Amino acid sequence: MNNRERTMAIFNHSRIDHLVWQPRLHHWYEVNKARGLLPKKYEGWDLLKIYDDLGASPRGYHYFDSTIKVVEGDQIKVEVKEDVNYIYTKYTTPKGYLTQVEKKNLWGTNKMCVEYFLKKIDDFEIMEYILRNQDFEFDRERYKTMDRLLGERCEPMINVLHGSIQRFFIDYMGLTKGIIVLWKSPRIVENLLNALDENDDKKFNLIKKTPFKIINFGDNIDESLVSPTLIKKYMLPYYQRRTKELHQVGKFCMSHWDGKIKKVLPFAKETGLDGLECVPPEPQGNVTLDELRQGLEDMILSDGIPATHFMPYTSEGELKNFVLRLLDLFSPNIIVGISDMMPPDGNIERIQMVGQIVREYKI
Repeated sequence: MNNRERTMAIFNHSRIDHLVWQPRLHHWYEVNKARGLLPKKYEGWDLLKIYDDLGASPRGYHYFDSTIKVVEGDQIKVEVKEDVNYIYTKYTTPKGYLTQVEKKNLWGTNKMCVEYFLKKIDDFEIMEYILRNQDFEFDRERYKTMDRLLGERCEPMINVLHGSIQRFFIDYMGLTKGIIVLWKSPRIVENLLNALDENDDKKFNLIKKTPFKIINFGDNIDESLVSPTLIKKYMLPYYQRRTKELHQVGKFCMSHWDGKIKKVLPFAKETGLDGLECVPPEPQGNVTLDELRQGLEDMILSDGIPATHFMPYTSEGELKNFVLRLLDLFSPNIIVGISDMMPPDGNIERIQMVGQIVREYKI
């Protein structure tokens, strides 16, 4: 079997010869390349060649996310400018304009929002206009190019970023102001969420027609962002609706729950999702492996090894013991990986070591 076949067999709960080792190395690679600290052996190598050398599989969405493209409305103008430290985005519409500012990290490989699109109540109508006039298209040629590039290394998959209330908090207004507006003016927020649902209808209708068999909801769930109350009111209906329609066309669904999730884990089985991605166990998160196993039951876990276990302050013996216990608890319902990503200062030699453990593990 190859990794594409193994991945689909795991999701179909069929027999496999061995598990898939799929650590996400993009952050490690980009930061160390930018600061000139890639291991001497890997200088000048592209990331896929490094994956092959380490005997690991890449996560498909890093290569396929760009196949789904946003098409803005005819009367909407988008301007993006950047300097050394910041990226500035401006939407100009017949209803008015919105601006966002993102700050780059030290090495320019990532960014975080420091000024959100929604700053006042009047901005909501503008965002609704943008959402209702957006459309989406699938770049089939890009898909074919990435499919040929990756070959049998991994199954193609796509990310759908931030749904419902989570998108409102993370992408549009920020948590603090977002919570205040939700408390004071819930109808205004829910009107925006309705516009977002209509926008998602167009996106999901397109995705249902694509070749992707696995759809990953990149929701970054953390109980400090979406409490059990907000999960029940907003995220559960969102997941249940979207997973149902994707299942009807034969697709599998995952979601990226990458924070503290002990209080929201009991809702995992109600979502309709086939599995969860990331979920950092203790000591990085706040769930034990036993709690995670009980919460997921027969759902798929993608990842599972805390990123902290690849740092020098965690011994190799502790890492090995953790990996073996993880496999004992979750095999065969697991795509083994790092929760969340390989740290830039992590020990890359441990990637090869864990890969050997995963390949030799008797299912």
